[in-house]
Amino acid sequence: MKVKRYIGNDPQETMLKIKSELGSNAVILHSRKIKKPGIFGFMKKPLIEMVAAIEENKEKQEKDALRGRIGLSGTNAVHSEGNKIDLLQNQVGNIENLLNNVLNKIGYSQDDKEDSQETLYKKYHDLLVLNDIEPELADRILAIVRKQVSFAEGHEEAILKTIRIVVREYLETPETIGDSFEKNKVVVFVGPTGVGKTTTLAKLAAKLSITKGKRVGVITSDTYRIAAVEQLKIYSEILSIPIRIVYEPTEIAEAIEAFSDRDIILVDTAGRNHKNEEQLKEIKALLENIKDPEIFLVMSATTGNRDMASIVKYYQFIQSYKIIFTKLDEAVTVGNILNAKLQTGKKLSYITTGQSVPDDLEIAHPDKLANMIVGEIHE
Repeated sequence: MKVKRYIGNDPQETMLKIKSELGSNAVILHSRKIKKPGIFGFMKKPLIEMVAAIEENKEKQEKDALRGRIGLSGTNAVHSEGNKIDLLQNQVGNIENLLNNVLNKIGYSQDDKEDSQETLYKKYHDLLVLNDIEPELADRILAIVRKQVSFAEGHEEAILKTIRIVVREYLETPETIGDSFEKNKVVVFVGPTGVGKTTTLAKLAAKLSITKGKRVGVITSDTYRIAAVEQLKIYSEILSIPIRIVYEPTEIAEAIEAFSDRDIILVDTAGRNHKNEEQLKEIKALLENIKDPEIFLVMSATTGNRDMASIVKYYQFIQSYKIIFTKLDEAVTVGNILNAKLQTGKKLSYITTGQSVPDDLEIAHPDKLANMIVGEIHE
C-alpha cells in the first residue's frame, strides 16, 4: 500500500493533488485543518491536510486499464468519442463523490466561501459607517465595489483601492471661485453659527488679493457679533482691502454699488440658527437684494450627520450654491462630507484645515478627501 500526506489551501485543491498522483481509487485515511507554519500563522486561514493511500496493485491495474481504454497501451483497441466522454464523466463522478465525503468529514460546506465574502463585506461596511458614512450610502458604495472586485481573502488591497475610487467619483471635481469672472462679482457666505464663515472669508480674500491679484472688497452684515466686525476690520487693514458694514438687507445694494471698482466683493452674513425661521428670513431678504450672487454654504466637518442633514434641509430655499467645509483639522472622521455632498447634489469647493490666514484654506480635491475618508480604514 502506498501512503502519502498532502496539504492544500482548501479541500478541493488537496483532493486534486491526491487524484493527480494516486488516482480516483485513493482512500482518504485522515483529514484535518492545520495552521500555517511561522510566527504569524495563527492569523492566517488554516490549511487542509489529508493522508491518502492506494493499493499499489490496484494503482497499476487502474493505470493499465486507463491506457487500454484511451488507446495508449500499444494495442489496437479503438474506442469511440462517446466512450471517452463516458470514461471522463465516471472519473469526474468518482472525484466528486470522494470530495463530498471529505468535505462532510471535516465539516467544510459549500457555503463557507459565501460566508467568508459576507464577513469581509460586513467588515468594510462597518468601517465605512464608523467613518460616519451613512449605512445606506455604505451599501451603495460596496455594491459598486463588489461588481469590480471579489470580496475574498487576499483581495483586501484591491477592495480598499476600489472603495477609494468610488468615494472619489462620488465627491466629483470641486468648483471654486476661479479666475474667469467679470468685474464686480458678488460672493456671499451663509451658514449656521460657529462654523468659521468670517475666518474663511478672510482666507479667501487674502488668496484672491495676494495670489490672484484681484481687487477685493468686503461687506459684512454680521452686526450681531461685534467681534466678527472687528475681526474683518483687522484683516482688511492688513490686506489693504476696503470694508463696509450693512445693518439692513436693503442697504446691501448701495454697499455693492460703492464697490463698483472692485473685481470681487465678498459678503459675510450673520451666523443663523437654521431652526429659526425668522432668522432665515433675514438671509432670504439679503439675497433678494443681490443680483446674481455666487453663494457658498459653510459647514463644519465636526458637525454630526443628523445636524448636518437638518442644516442642509433648512438652507434648501437657496437653489444654487457650493459647499465649503471648515475645521477638518478638528474632525475625527469626515465621512459626513460625502453624506452632505450626495444629500444636496451640490459641488464641493473649499476646505479649511486650521486658523492660519490664508494658508489653511485648500481646494476640496476629491483625491485628498477620499484618502481621508478611506485612509482610516486602511490603517
